[in-house]
Amino acid sequence: MSEPETPLHAEANQELDINTVNELEIRDIEGLDLNPDLDDTETGESTKFDLNTAIEPQKRNRADEEEGENMFDDYDDFKPQINISSPFASNTKLNNLQNHHQIDNDGPLEKNRRLSLSQQSKFIAYCDEKLLNIQRKFVQSRGLNPQNGYSGLLLLLVDFKSLIDFIWYSIEGRPNTDYLLTEDPLETSQEQYFGRESTYFGQSAYLIRIADDLLDYTEKFEMKSITLDKQIATLSKLFKLLFILDSIFSRLIDGAVPGRVKMSVTDSVRLTSIAERTRLKLPWFFENQDIHGYHYEVSKIYEETLERCAK
Repeated sequence: MSEPETPLHAEANQELDINTVNELEIRDIEGLDLNPDLDDTETGESTKFDLNTAIEPQKRNRADEEEGENMFDDYDDFKPQINISSPFASNTKLNNLQNHHQIDNDGPLEKNRRLSLSQQSKFIAYCDEKLLNIQRKFVQSRGLNPQNGYSGLLLLLVDFKSLIDFIWYSIEGRPNTDYLLTEDPLETSQEQYFGRESTYFGQSAYLIRIADDLLDYTEKFEMKSITLDKQIATLSKLFKLLFILDSIFSRLIDGAVPGRVKMSVTDSVRLTSIAERTRLKLPWFFENQDIHGYHYEVSKIYEETLERCAK
């Protein structure tokens, strides 16, 4: 049985005379509304953007380059701004403190004894009173009684430094903590205090509270209104105080103190939180006060402490 033949298909353009097709004029094409749902405003903005992209690419490139340059800090901002070799107070001779702190094979030459129970009670009462006075003066400086409060952050730092010196003296027997600014933490070890009587009875609790209050009080002060020289002097004391605390905390964590007693785990955990919060909030404070630079100093805040707490 034979299959039916396949019908012939029309060839291309067989039924269409191309020569008779009329072309559309440009004005007819422009009048076509190919997308009636598209908003006229969006169409206009898109067209304008494309035109700007095609006509003014060089201007926009220059603007992008300028914006990119403003996003980055100057190289000088990452250089050390604080002279750590200088003491906290200008009338302190750091060389005398360093020469007095001599180390031999048996440990530091200074011999201090542990406070008696009655002396410890007086010590606690004194520290509580000093912290309360600092808190009272800070609150008064917030507007209650500015005449009796702190006129600036600088005076607050001086009071905290005095209390830190007193607390460290009860542990190490050194009346001034400025020597810690240039002391290498690796040079003082727990073994150097072998055979020494323990002078520690929980003083780290006060030091941790000072570190916490220092951050809370600092960010409440106004730095924009003071002169540049006073601002530099204030920031210098602030960083030096933080570096001194870092050195003290690192030694307490290592047990590099008389009696080789180490900081408790509870205090270490609490200290870690305060140290991390300080490293986070101080840059925000500087930014709000239009303080630029000091990136190197910020990177060193509680560096030794956090390194030991992470172990």
